[in-house]
Amino acid sequence: MKVKVFKLLDGTELIAEQVQVFDQFFELKSPAAIVLQQSERGVGVALAPYMPYVEGNYKVMRTAIACEGEPNLQMQNEYSRIFGSGIQIVSAGAI
Repeated sequence: MKVKVFKLLDGTELIAEQVQVFDQFFELKSPAAIVLQQSERGVGVALAPYMPYVEGNYKVMRTAIACEGEPNLQMQNEYSRIFGSGIQIVSAGAI
């Protein structure tokens, strides 16, 4: 599972499993919106389903993407726990 983070031109941030890359779009599975929220400990991050009424994979046009990157380990694990297989990745230093 290759999980990526995308920042769309409208400011929306997504995290999703990247299924395939095409010339004009990315095919994504189970995208989630990354939402900043205030908590007792300061600003935190939450994940919310993105377009939960869509069945199957999503196509996000390359022209709609401002930036893309690899999520940190904590973000990958949270995404996997909620939207993926639930398998957690352990950092090399923890072994």
